[in-house]
Amino acid sequence: MVGETILVVEDEGISAIEIQESLESLGYYVPAIAKSGNEAIQEAFAIKPDLILMDITLQGDMDGIDAATIIKSFMDIPLIYLTALDDMETFQRMMDTRATAYLIKPIEEATLRNNIELALKNYEMTRKELEEEKKAGLKDVQIFMRSALPELVSKMPVPERSAFLSRFMRLFEQNMKPLFTNFAREYSQKPYDELDDDEKMKIYLSWISQLYENLGFKVQTRSRANRGIMTVKKCSWAPSKPHDIFLCLICQSIMKLTYSWTNLPGTVESEPTTGILQSVCKFDYNMEI
Repeated sequence: MVGETILVVEDEGISAIEIQESLESLGYYVPAIAKSGNEAIQEAFAIKPDLILMDITLQGDMDGIDAATIIKSFMDIPLIYLTALDDMETFQRMMDTRATAYLIKPIEEATLRNNIELALKNYEMTRKELEEEKKAGLKDVQIFMRSALPELVSKMPVPERSAFLSRFMRLFEQNMKPLFTNFAREYSQKPYDELDDDEKMKIYLSWISQLYENLGFKVQTRSRANRGIMTVKKCSWAPSKPHDIFLCLICQSIMKLTYSWTNLPGTVESEPTTGILQSVCKFDYNMEI
């Protein structure tokens, strides 16, 4: 697994050069060496490295653990600490940053190589496992909604539909809200709470449109100041149950529930149309209260 970009954070000039030369001899790319916590943060955002080698003792008021805490709060990057310290307090602080490993100086090249390869391999495997779990969870919900849901609704007595809707929405939130949270986190380098309302709306429309497109719906979205609009031009459920208002109610509930996850102000208004237009539905997200 050579060729990956590694950010080296080390304030001792000779040690930094030795580490850089060792890494480059192993085939890794070292575009920069940071000497302080602030430099480490700036370079991490600029370079977006595959791995960070972080010395704990750095120039300035911020040590390597402080810098790593900030970086890891924005970016999911494997990180290995380099340290001459070996005390329990330091170890516990390192643990809190979810570091991959820590190496006690002086460090042999073979030890450095093995730990880097292991960290990159484990990170890639973990990332793929999480992606597969995400896809599997999404697929289960999609299959249920696309096929089983209309069939269940068609056979369900009207008095039981309200209880079913409540159970379904709890299941939907349990499965889909974490996916929206992850999507919002990965969409922008800035924390979601620091984004303005228009940026949050764009993130939401991107996510909800992808969800519905994966369910087989044909969707268009647009946004402007204080408003977002999503139009469903082809309903996946319409061919089998075009006049079942309960399916429309489920769709409207999904829109209102997911919009509540955005922490945006305002309301969601729906304009469903059935018949010859084959359930063309418009959802208007108005942020003006």
